[in-house]
Amino acid sequence: MVFDGFMQSDAESAIQVSQECVLLLPLSLDERQKFLNEEMRHLLLSARYRVITEFELIPNNAKYFFSPHHLNEIKAGIDSEYFTELIVVGSHLTPKIHINLENFFECSVIDKFELVLEIFAERAMTEESKLQIELAQLKYEHPRERLRLMHSLGLGGAWHSEREGFFGTGENPLNEFEARMTKKESQLRKKLQILSKQREKRRHSRKRHHHDSLYVSIVGYTSAGKSTILNSITNSYSSSVSSRLFETLDTRIRSFQLEDLKIFITDTVGFIENLPTFLIDSFKSTLEESLAAEILFIVVDGSEAPEFMLRKAQISIQTINEINPQNYRIIILNKIDLLDDRALDERLTLLKNHFPEFPIIPIAAINDVQPLIDEIDEFRPKKRFKCSYSPSHQFRSFCYDFTSVEHETFENDDWEMVISLRKPKYGVEILKHRAELLGIEIKMEII
Repeated sequence: MVFDGFMQSDAESAIQVSQECVLLLPLSLDERQKFLNEEMRHLLLSARYRVITEFELIPNNAKYFFSPHHLNEIKAGIDSEYFTELIVVGSHLTPKIHINLENFFECSVIDKFELVLEIFAERAMTEESKLQIELAQLKYEHPRERLRLMHSLGLGGAWHSEREGFFGTGENPLNEFEARMTKKESQLRKKLQILSKQREKRRHSRKRHHHDSLYVSIVGYTSAGKSTILNSITNSYSSSVSSRLFETLDTRIRSFQLEDLKIFITDTVGFIENLPTFLIDSFKSTLEESLAAEILFIVVDGSEAPEFMLRKAQISIQTINEINPQNYRIIILNKIDLLDDRALDERLTLLKNHFPEFPIIPIAAINDVQPLIDEIDEFRPKKRFKCSYSPSHQFRSFCYDFTSVEHETFENDDWEMVISLRKPKYGVEILKHRAELLGIEIKMEII
């Protein structure tokens, strides 16, 4: 069964299968679990796995995640009918449960996060993204490899095997394993720190040489149409726009000229529900590069079922909040060309009710991105204003902190200054609000 949120294209159906598997999913008892299960099926499709058969089971067992009775039935079917060497579980497994399932089925078992890492590893292109994936894989595999080592050594071997002779007592395979993993993680982090500093220098260099420019970032759930928006705005078609999940992993920066203003736009890895902490940590520098922009376009796919669309918008905003960027955010409702008027109104109302603090712009990125360009134009830097106000040293001090003051005069009860605002549409409102709080009169004129 395929839900509206994850339609399979003809191109995707023609993808060459890399491996066959049996899929175990938590039972769909609510819309959220239905969403997660369908997302898992789509991840497998994106990773080129063919599902021989799938089972939906109640996750009610602390040792095996699912009931051993049902797992025994599945194992009997695998041995006699399905002939697979891979079990995929559509959820995150703790290291202990993961190893228990491998021992139970006597074959390879992967969970959702391992599948995501596999997709990432295949699609990473730059040195930094490859190192980020390697670090995430290391942090994911560390506890699992440790348990496998303990299982192979047995209790006595794990804790009491010592290295003989000159090396003395206390050394055992677990000590050696932990030392290797710690050293490897340290090496990867050092390499990433070097690349992160280089990225930061490039960012500062861009801002120094293009100090009058504006920086925009396109973020959102994976496969929402971010790369299509990037291509359409910049008239560049070098970014892949395949509907596969996680098609984009490396941060892409493009620019275009808006009259006398140069705009830099970034597009990076898409979000997914319950991204593990180690994955966010590994990609933090990449995400920070993207989220350092002044305007954040949060893209959602309007062609999906409303409950899926809303869920993905919530996940995207939650992920952004974890990194806590201080920037202006706009929700972009994409792919409205696939909706009729009633469906469009339904989705706009849903988003406005749940995110009243964010402006919402409906577009069809494949046809027309002019509304986004118009929104960017509202942020044109350094529009000049003549600001007349009642005498107030507090307001004057605020203007020096918030704006660029070019000139000022003081005449009786009418003080005046010429200022420039980087974000005039919103800066004027902030100045008026501060004047209202201080109880003074203010008049703004564009010059």
